[in-house]
Amino acid sequence: MHDLGLNDRILDVLTGKAQGADQIVLRKGKVLIMNRMPIRLGDKEPGAVATLRDRTELVQLRDQLDANRNTTETLRAQAHEFSNRLHTIAGLIELGEYDEVSRYVDRLSALRHQWQAEVADRIDDSAVAALLTAKASLAAEQGVGLRVSERSELRELDETMSADLVTVLGNLVDNALDALHGHSDGDRPKWIEVDLLQSSSGTWVRVRDSGPGIAPEIAEEVFRHGFTTKAAEQGGQRGLGLALTRQICVRRGGLVEVHNAQGAVFTATLPVTSEVKA
Repeated sequence: MHDLGLNDRILDVLTGKAQGADQIVLRKGKVLIMNRMPIRLGDKEPGAVATLRDRTELVQLRDQLDANRNTTETLRAQAHEFSNRLHTIAGLIELGEYDEVSRYVDRLSALRHQWQAEVADRIDDSAVAALLTAKASLAAEQGVGLRVSERSELRELDETMSADLVTVLGNLVDNALDALHGHSDGDRPKWIEVDLLQSSSGTWVRVRDSGPGIAPEIAEEVFRHGFTTKAAEQGGQRGLGLALTRQICVRRGGLVEVHNAQGAVFTATLPVTSEVKA
Protein backbone atom coordinates (compact mmCIF):
# COMPACT_ATOMS: atom_id res chain seq x y z
CA MET A 1 0.00 0.00 0.00
CA HIS A 2 2.96 2.31 0.43
CA ASP A 3 3.35 2.23 -3.36
CA LEU A 4 0.02 4.06 -3.64
CA GLY A 5 1.48 7.14 -1.99
CA LEU A 6 -0.96 7.07 0.91
CA ASN A 7 -0.13 9.03 4.03
CA ASP A 8 0.46 7.36 7.39
CA ARG A 9 -2.97 8.27 8.73
CA ILE A 10 -4.81 6.48 5.89
CA LEU A 11 -2.50 3.46 6.19
CA ASP A 12 -3.24 3.22 9.91
CA VAL A 13 -6.97 3.04 9.21
CA LEU A 14 -6.64 0.58 6.31
CA THR A 15 -4.42 -1.77 8.31
CA GLY A 16 -6.56 -1.57 11.44
CA LYS A 17 -3.90 0.15 13.52
CA ALA A 18 -6.29 3.07 14.04
CA GLN A 19 -9.56 1.61 15.28
CA GLY A 20 -13.00 3.08 15.75
CA ALA A 21 -15.88 4.27 13.62
CA ASP A 22 -15.84 7.28 11.30
CA GLN A 23 -12.13 7.98 11.27
CA ILE A 24 -11.16 11.37 9.81
CA VAL A 25 -8.46 11.32 7.13
CA LEU A 26 -7.11 14.03 4.84
CA ARG A 27 -6.15 13.35 1.23
CA LYS A 28 -5.16 15.97 -1.37
CA GLY A 29 -7.45 18.67 -0.07
CA LYS A 30 -10.29 16.26 0.69
CA VAL A 31 -11.69 15.46 4.11
CA LEU A 32 -12.74 11.80 4.14
CA ILE A 33 -14.59 9.64 6.66
CA MET A 34 -13.20 6.07 6.70
CA ASN A 35 -14.54 2.90 8.23
CA ARG A 36 -12.88 -0.53 8.23
CA MET A 37 -14.87 -3.72 8.71
CA PRO A 38 -12.84 -6.95 9.07
CA ILE A 39 -13.95 -10.05 7.13
CA ARG A 40 -14.06 -13.10 9.37
CA LEU A 41 -14.15 -16.74 8.26
CA GLY A 42 -14.27 -18.84 11.37
CA ASP A 43 -11.30 -17.86 13.46
CA LYS A 44 -9.49 -16.33 10.50
CA GLU A 45 -9.49 -12.80 9.15
CA PRO A 46 -8.55 -12.98 5.47
CA GLY A 47 -9.22 -9.33 4.76
CA ALA A 48 -11.35 -6.28 5.43
CA VAL A 49 -13.75 -3.91 3.69
CA ALA A 50 -12.98 -0.20 3.86
CA THR A 51 -15.51 2.50 3.02
CA LEU A 52 -14.83 6.17 2.35
CA ARG A 53 -17.23 9.10 2.41
CA ASP A 54 -16.30 12.57 1.16
CA ARG A 55 -17.12 15.15 3.81
CA THR A 56 -15.17 18.04 2.30
CA GLU A 57 -18.22 20.19 1.62
CA LEU A 58 -19.58 19.59 5.11
CA VAL A 59 -16.23 20.55 6.62
CA GLN A 60 -16.08 23.66 4.45
CA LEU A 61 -19.58 24.60 5.59
CA ARG A 62 -18.56 23.98 9.18
CA ASP A 63 -15.49 26.18 8.66
CA GLN A 64 -17.72 28.96 7.36
CA LEU A 65 -19.93 28.59 10.42
CA ASP A 66 -16.84 28.59 12.61
CA ALA A 67 -15.70 31.81 10.94
CA ASN A 68 -19.07 33.41 11.70
CA ARG A 69 -18.93 32.03 15.23
CA ASN A 70 -15.42 33.42 15.67
CA THR A 71 -16.60 36.82 14.48
CA THR A 72 -19.48 36.71 16.96
CA GLU A 73 -17.12 35.55 19.72
CA THR A 74 -14.74 38.39 18.90
CA LEU A 75 -17.52 40.96 19.05
CA ARG A 76 -18.68 39.46 22.34
CA ALA A 77 -15.17 39.62 23.75
CA GLN A 78 -14.77 43.22 22.64
CA ALA A 79 -18.16 44.14 24.14
CA HIS A 80 -17.15 42.45 27.41
CA GLU A 81 -13.84 44.30 27.38
CA PHE A 82 -15.50 47.66 26.72
CA SER A 83 -18.13 46.99 29.39
CA ASN A 84 -15.47 46.34 32.04
CA ARG A 85 -13.68 49.53 31.11
CA LEU A 86 -16.86 51.57 31.22
CA HIS A 87 -17.64 50.16 34.67
CA THR A 88 -14.17 51.15 35.84
CA ILE A 89 -14.61 54.66 34.47
CA ALA A 90 -18.07 54.95 36.04
CA GLY A 91 -16.70 53.79 39.40
CA LEU A 92 -13.88 56.32 39.32
CA ILE A 93 -16.34 59.11 38.48
CA GLU A 94 -18.59 58.13 41.39
CA LEU A 95 -15.55 58.28 43.67
CA GLY A 96 -14.68 61.71 42.33
CA GLU A 97 -11.31 60.50 41.01
CA TYR A 98 -11.47 62.69 37.89
CA ASP A 99 -7.71 62.91 37.39
CA GLU A 100 -7.47 59.11 37.58
CA VAL A 101 -10.26 58.83 35.01
CA SER A 102 -8.23 60.95 32.62
CA ARG A 103 -5.07 58.91 33.22
CA TYR A 104 -7.00 55.64 32.82
CA VAL A 105 -8.52 56.70 29.50
CA ASP A 106 -5.12 57.89 28.29
CA ARG A 107 -3.56 54.52 29.17
CA LEU A 108 -6.29 52.61 27.36
CA SER A 109 -5.99 54.82 24.31
CA ALA A 110 -2.21 54.45 24.26
CA LEU A 111 -2.41 50.65 24.49
CA ARG A 112 -4.97 50.46 21.69
CA HIS A 113 -2.98 52.77 19.43
CA GLN A 114 0.22 50.88 20.22
CA TRP A 115 -1.28 47.54 19.13
CA GLN A 116 -2.87 49.01 16.01
CA ALA A 117 0.44 50.67 15.12
CA GLU A 118 2.37 47.42 15.64
CA VAL A 119 0.04 45.56 13.30
CA ALA A 120 -0.29 48.35 10.72
CA ASP A 121 3.47 48.99 10.58
CA ARG A 122 4.36 45.35 10.03
CA ILE A 123 1.34 43.71 8.37
CA ASP A 124 0.08 45.08 5.04
CA ASP A 125 -2.27 42.21 4.25
CA SER A 126 -5.72 43.33 5.44
CA ALA A 127 -7.07 39.81 6.14
CA VAL A 128 -4.09 38.84 8.30
CA ALA A 129 -4.16 42.20 10.10
CA ALA A 130 -7.89 41.77 10.81
CA LEU A 131 -7.28 38.26 12.14
CA LEU A 132 -4.59 39.47 14.53
CA THR A 133 -6.81 42.30 15.77
CA ALA A 134 -9.66 39.87 16.42
CA LYS A 135 -7.43 37.32 18.16
CA ALA A 136 -5.94 40.05 20.35
CA SER A 137 -9.39 40.77 21.83
CA LEU A 138 -10.03 37.08 22.49
CA ALA A 139 -6.60 36.67 24.06
CA ALA A 140 -7.05 39.73 26.27
CA GLU A 141 -10.33 38.37 27.63
CA GLN A 142 -8.47 35.20 28.68
CA GLY A 143 -5.68 37.16 30.32
CA VAL A 144 -3.22 36.38 27.52
CA GLY A 145 -1.03 38.98 25.84
CA LEU A 146 -0.78 38.64 22.05
CA ARG A 147 2.15 40.37 20.39
CA VAL A 148 3.78 40.59 16.98
CA SER A 149 7.56 40.24 16.92
CA GLU A 150 9.62 43.30 16.03
CA ARG A 151 11.13 41.61 13.00
CA SER A 152 7.77 40.64 11.50
CA GLU A 153 7.05 42.05 8.06
CA LEU A 154 4.30 41.01 5.68
CA ARG A 155 3.32 42.68 2.43
CA GLU A 156 -0.03 42.34 0.66
CA LEU A 157 -0.56 38.72 -0.41
CA ASP A 158 -2.44 37.22 -3.32
CA GLU A 159 -5.93 35.97 -2.47
CA THR A 160 -5.02 32.28 -2.24
CA MET A 161 -1.93 32.76 -0.11
CA SER A 162 -3.77 35.20 2.15
CA ALA A 163 -6.59 32.70 2.73
CA ASP A 164 -4.13 29.88 3.46
CA LEU A 165 -2.11 32.04 5.84
CA VAL A 166 -5.23 33.18 7.72
CA THR A 167 -6.25 29.54 8.22
CA VAL A 168 -2.79 28.45 9.34
CA LEU A 169 -2.19 31.44 11.61
CA GLY A 170 -5.69 31.29 13.07
CA ASN A 171 -5.35 27.59 13.91
CA LEU A 172 -1.93 28.06 15.49
CA VAL A 173 -3.07 31.00 17.63
CA ASP A 174 -6.21 29.11 18.69
CA ASN A 175 -4.05 26.12 19.58
CA ALA A 176 -1.83 28.36 21.72
CA LEU A 177 -4.87 29.85 23.48
CA ASP A 178 -6.11 26.32 24.19
CA ALA A 179 -2.71 25.39 25.61
CA LEU A 180 -2.77 28.41 27.93
CA HIS A 181 -6.38 27.92 29.03
CA GLY A 182 -6.42 26.82 32.63
CA HIS A 183 -2.62 26.70 32.75
CA SER A 184 -1.16 28.59 35.67
CA ASP A 185 2.48 29.12 36.53
CA GLY A 186 2.34 31.38 39.55
CA ASP A 187 2.46 35.05 38.62
CA ARG A 188 4.18 34.32 35.32
CA PRO A 189 2.38 36.27 32.56
CA LYS A 190 0.67 34.39 29.76
CA TRP A 191 1.63 35.42 26.25
CA ILE A 192 1.61 34.42 22.61
CA GLU A 193 4.10 35.79 20.10
CA VAL A 194 3.50 35.78 16.35
CA ASP A 195 6.44 35.97 13.96
CA LEU A 196 5.67 36.59 10.25
CA LEU A 197 8.32 36.82 7.55
CA GLN A 198 8.04 36.97 3.78
CA SER A 199 10.39 36.37 0.88
CA SER A 200 10.15 35.82 -2.86
CA SER A 201 9.79 32.07 -2.22
CA GLY A 202 6.93 32.21 0.26
CA THR A 203 5.76 33.04 3.78
CA TRP A 204 7.08 31.83 7.12
CA VAL A 205 5.08 31.96 10.35
CA ARG A 206 6.03 31.06 13.89
CA VAL A 207 3.69 31.04 16.88
CA ARG A 208 5.10 30.45 20.33
CA ASP A 209 3.47 30.60 23.75
CA SER A 210 4.30 30.50 27.44
CA GLY A 211 2.32 27.32 28.04
CA PRO A 212 3.44 23.86 29.15
CA GLY A 213 4.65 22.79 25.69
CA ILE A 214 3.98 19.65 23.68
CA ALA A 215 4.81 16.21 25.03
CA PRO A 216 7.72 14.95 22.86
CA GLU A 217 6.05 11.58 22.25
CA ILE A 218 3.09 13.22 20.46
CA ALA A 219 4.90 16.08 18.70
CA GLU A 220 4.41 14.45 15.29
CA GLU A 221 1.15 12.72 16.16
CA VAL A 222 -0.74 15.99 16.62
CA PHE A 223 -0.30 16.72 12.90
CA ARG A 224 -0.67 13.19 11.54
CA HIS A 225 -3.71 11.89 13.38
CA GLY A 226 -5.99 14.87 13.73
CA PHE A 227 -8.41 14.92 16.62
CA THR A 228 -7.97 11.20 17.41
CA THR A 229 -4.66 11.92 19.14
CA LYS A 230 -4.21 11.91 22.89
CA ALA A 231 -3.62 15.65 22.76
CA ALA A 232 -6.90 16.26 20.97
CA GLU A 233 -8.84 13.91 23.21
CA GLN A 234 -7.73 16.03 26.14
CA GLY A 235 -8.51 19.32 24.45
CA GLY A 236 -11.42 18.91 22.07
CA GLN A 237 -10.81 19.20 18.32
CA ARG A 238 -7.50 21.03 18.46
CA GLY A 239 -5.86 18.20 16.54
CA LEU A 240 -8.09 18.63 13.50
CA GLY A 241 -7.04 22.26 13.18
CA LEU A 242 -3.40 21.23 13.34
CA ALA A 243 -3.97 18.47 10.79
CA LEU A 244 -5.63 20.95 8.41
CA THR A 245 -2.74 23.34 8.99
CA ARG A 246 -0.30 20.61 8.00
CA GLN A 247 -2.40 19.79 4.94
CA ILE A 248 -2.27 23.40 3.71
CA CYS A 249 1.49 23.60 4.23
CA VAL A 250 2.19 20.25 2.55
CA ARG A 251 -0.12 21.09 -0.35
CA ARG A 252 2.06 24.11 -1.04
CA GLY A 253 5.23 22.08 -0.74
CA GLY A 254 5.97 23.41 2.75
CA LEU A 255 5.81 21.99 6.25
CA VAL A 256 4.79 22.64 9.83
CA GLU A 257 6.68 21.45 12.88
CA VAL A 258 6.79 21.98 16.62
CA HIS A 259 9.41 22.04 19.33
CA ASN A 260 9.56 23.24 22.93
CA ALA A 261 11.42 26.32 24.11
CA GLN A 262 9.87 27.54 27.38
CA GLY A 263 6.53 26.64 25.79
CA ALA A 264 5.45 25.28 22.42
CA VAL A 265 6.90 26.79 19.24
CA PHE A 266 5.01 26.01 16.02
CA THR A 267 6.72 26.93 12.75
CA ALA A 268 4.99 26.76 9.36
CA THR A 269 6.32 27.50 5.88
CA LEU A 270 4.03 28.25 2.93
CA PRO A 271 5.92 28.39 -0.37
CA VAL A 272 4.53 30.50 -3.19
CA THR A 273 4.34 27.53 -5.57
CA SER A 274 1.19 25.49 -4.92
CA GLU A 275 2.05 21.87 -5.50
CA VAL A 276 -0.66 19.42 -4.52
CA LYS A 277 0.70 16.52 -2.47
CA ALA A 278 -0.74 13.72 -0.38
